[in-house]
Amino acid sequence: MSTSLPRVFLPANTWVDLYAATGIVAGTQLIIQNTGSDEVILVESATAPETNSTGFNLLPARDFFTNAAANVGGWAFSKQGSSLQVEEV
Repeated sequence: MSTSLPRVFLPANTWVDLYAATGIVAGTQLIIQNTGSDEVILVESATAPETNSTGFNLLPARDFFTNAAANVGGWAFSKQGSSLQVEEV
């Protein structure tokens, strides 16, 4: 297991690139826990998606999500703001 990383904070109504925020190489499989209280939208995309993007996963507070290996990028969005714990699998 690698060293735990600092939490990723999601400002309200702002897409955050999870790979850029953590310094993890894009395409690396991640396990993501929503450590905040607001539901988070997760999208696999090389660039920031549109706010009303389709093809997303919802991550309720305190839940975990593992993305696919060799993905093109990972973005997170929260309407009210939230935080995520992101680690390499």
